[in-house]
Amino acid sequence: MKSYLLIDESGDPFFFANRNKLLIGTEGFQPYLIIGLVQTDNRRALRKAVVKFVENIKADAMYNSIPSVNNKKGWYVHARADHPEIRAKFFEMLRALPGFKAHIIIAKKHINIFNRKHNNNPTEFYFDVLHHLLKEVLTDCTIDYKLYLSKRGNNSIHHFEHAVKKALNSEKEIKYTLEIVPGSEMPELSIIDYLMWAVQRNLLKGESRYFEALKNKYASVINLYETE
Repeated sequence: MKSYLLIDESGDPFFFANRNKLLIGTEGFQPYLIIGLVQTDNRRALRKAVVKFVENIKADAMYNSIPSVNNKKGWYVHARADHPEIRAKFFEMLRALPGFKAHIIIAKKHINIFNRKHNNNPTEFYFDVLHHLLKEVLTDCTIDYKLYLSKRGNNSIHHFEHAVKKALNSEKEIKYTLEIVPGSEMPELSIIDYLMWAVQRNLLKGESRYFEALKNKYASVINLYETE
């Protein structure tokens, strides 16, 4: 049996800008790092659904003139950048789409934890949060796990594998393979992107309707540093 894990992030792991300028309290600072994954045993069906959605939008005169869709560099579904009408249609598609569950981990950015636990290193912070997410999922030694991490920033196979190994129960022999992929080349990653956007929207704006609409799609939502 195979299980496909499609992993992406929202927010970022950074506390400092160039020349060690502290970002906390400045405009644009991301107070949360959110990492999420979609788990499915039928990745092909998810891919087909997203590709069909994109094709239908591009063929529809109601939507294909929207600048983000009619982009010469190409368009793929991305919650933050999508037009509100496109976003609403994709949420409706997700509500009806079977065959997947999402796991989300929310890490509120505390500078004392970053200093003490992550050695002021955003890469350490990112992959530590990822390992906490994966240890909730990589639990069945009868399953062959296929992990796909969306390519962002300094993501590397070395750090990815370290996070996976850290997450594994040493008493079980878990089978897995890893791959880092550009989101534009794996349309099905748009699903976890939207599910994380709904969580982030609820956290930052207090707008819960997107999260509530997809509530049955979330297998877990963990607040990692809620009590810190």
